[in-house]
Amino acid sequence: MREAKTQEAVTAYWSARAPHFDGVASHVAQSALWREVLQAAFAADGQKDVVDLGTGTGACALIAASLGHRVRGYDGSEGMLAVARAASQEAGLAVEFEKAVIDEAEIAPASADIVTIRNVLWTLERPMAALHQAHRILRPGGMVVVSDGLWSVAPQYRSTYAPELAARLPLHDGLTEPGTRRMLGEAGFGEARSWQHLFATPPYPGGVPMFVLTARRA
Repeated sequence: MREAKTQEAVTAYWSARAPHFDGVASHVAQSALWREVLQAAFAADGQKDVVDLGTGTGACALIAASLGHRVRGYDGSEGMLAVARAASQEAGLAVEFEKAVIDEAEIAPASADIVTIRNVLWTLERPMAALHQAHRILRPGGMVVVSDGLWSVAPQYRSTYAPELAARLPLHDGLTEPGTRRMLGEAGFGEARSWQHLFATPPYPGGVPMFVLTARRA
């Protein structure tokens, strides 16, 4: 399966799930917890330019906007973006959502203070490309926020991708914190800091090892 076909299949999968995704999502069921953790992780002194890569239904984008930041969200699934736009309108939040896969998104270099990548890297055929994109669009000293988990521990969180598609995704089983720290270093970021300890209760049932990491662009 060629790269373009892989992306097309992944996009189609998430577009099909979009209408019902927020009904089972952690960021909805525990939105207050996610807001507290991300607010702490952002460590923002005033309004910032935030880019949410692989925004999906707008989980991080909407939280960032509710914290008073200027936010743009990018995703390859028009179905997911439709849900995100409706949610932002309902909440009265001004978020710019644009259809674009992460490594092809035309985002100006050094145009963001914070880039969020939540539960996205495991879905990508080239996960390092997303981290390199984040590094490129951040201003010097800007911060990337990466959250993900080892989804293979809890089968209910696994995708139902066709085996051929799943085999093309190097992180399909999920991510560990040590592995992601290494990836951030390889992408040119400084030492990562973890934030998952701030969750008063685990955000995902089933004992999924998850993490929230921040790292700064030199």
